[in-house]
Amino acid sequence: MFTEFVSTVSLQLYSAINLWTVLALLIVAFYQWWKKPHPNFPPGPRGVPILGALPWLTNPQDTFLKWGQKYGPVMSVRMAGVDTVFLNTYDAINTALVKHGEDFSGRPPLRFVTDVIGHNGIILTDYGDRFRHQRKFALHSLKKLGMGKQEMEKSINEEVHHFEKYLKSNHGKPIDLSLKLENMTSNVICLMAFGQRFGYDHAQIKRLIHILHNMYTEDESLLMLLIYFYEYVHFIPPFKGAKQRFWNAEKAIADVWQPTIDEHKKNFNPDYIRDYIDAFLYEQKYGKQKEYFTDTQLKVVVRDLFQAGTESTSSTLAWLYLALLNYPAYHKQIVAEVDTVIGSNSSPSMAHKSDMPVTSAFIQEVMRYCTIVPNSLGHKTTNTTTVFGFTLPKGTPVMPNLYATHFDPLTWQNPHEFNPGRHIDQDGKFVYSPKIIPFSLGKRACLGESLARMEVFLMFVGILQKFTITSGTSNLPSLTEGRLGFLYTTKPYKVILELR
Repeated sequence: MFTEFVSTVSLQLYSAINLWTVLALLIVAFYQWWKKPHPNFPPGPRGVPILGALPWLTNPQDTFLKWGQKYGPVMSVRMAGVDTVFLNTYDAINTALVKHGEDFSGRPPLRFVTDVIGHNGIILTDYGDRFRHQRKFALHSLKKLGMGKQEMEKSINEEVHHFEKYLKSNHGKPIDLSLKLENMTSNVICLMAFGQRFGYDHAQIKRLIHILHNMYTEDESLLMLLIYFYEYVHFIPPFKGAKQRFWNAEKAIADVWQPTIDEHKKNFNPDYIRDYIDAFLYEQKYGKQKEYFTDTQLKVVVRDLFQAGTESTSSTLAWLYLALLNYPAYHKQIVAEVDTVIGSNSSPSMAHKSDMPVTSAFIQEVMRYCTIVPNSLGHKTTNTTTVFGFTLPKGTPVMPNLYATHFDPLTWQNPHEFNPGRHIDQDGKFVYSPKIIPFSLGKRACLGESLARMEVFLMFVGILQKFTITSGTSNLPSLTEGRLGFLYTTKPYKVILELR
């Protein structure tokens, strides 16, 4: 009897201890989830355990915008177990990325990327001597090859001429411009990087453009964006399949240029530097820091240049033409400026831009309203640092929230209204705004910004100079119906182009 009593008491005691142990573990787990990386860390939503903010991210850019307006210029969002800091205003982004650029120029580790490219390239590599040297070399080389200079206008206008010839063959037919716009923009960077352009029916380039287009514009691009924020999901369907297709696409883009690299090696002449590959090979053979100029680095940088120089510029052009169709009054005004300032026989030039205020304002408003990269690319603090009075430990992921900056009601009156007129003063002159930052700011800003701005203006007006554009579909998407993934791109739409 006594033995049974002792046994019962022991069992109850054991159960109670187990219960308290489980409860204590839950409290510790909850505390670990709830606590912030630093007592002075920025405020923000914590989400739910394990998932963090994931359940609220069906429309990430609008969600982050609303949270930014609630929590302020600098906020933190719990992404799974990682606290990510968002910079929600121009002043916050400028303070961090420009005034304290050294502290905010790292890149967070992304296994699904490094498994493919290692620590090579420029765009996604972490901050350090290798990055600084490679970015400086790329900028110097591309400028020597004409980036941002007047002679580059000729190359861009020649490519527009090739594009016009292709469009003439589709005269009067409804066509989807997006893929061909990518072909046009890619040819400009191909001339600088590889010394050649490709025809619009070139089989290999068509395949490459399709791969690139699918990476950034198809719905599964949103899956990759969520992997970017929640890397642990990469092995769970459907994310696993999306990651594998991303790997395959990245490898295909890098591999397609290998024969071009091999040809450059075979025919390399140190006294005749034709393009970026030749400039790289020169450093590989004769430079002082040969360890940075490996074959793998060249292959990945070539991939970086091709991707960065193709998709974002072509996406901007696609938004511009869609905006023209949605706002025919501006279409009419812009065509009138093209006819008056440039005429039908002269080639467009950046010198014309100052005499075309409506066109310049329209382009700037599209860059604001249709933010191509809503959250830029992720940064990481390289040291423990502060921004707006908050403390960010070393290694903190940081997202410049370009979308929130472009829709900040303290900067823009009625920000959700598409209004190019906001960029024209009372004297009818265009007002450039430094607070529209589609290329980001600081040490990790797009290194091809000057080239991209030149391409957008010259290509946009070059097509309008020769063609009248009308909608080729009864269901024209609006400017608020884009597709969000790594980039914010238009939904498919068709246009009809008639020779003027």
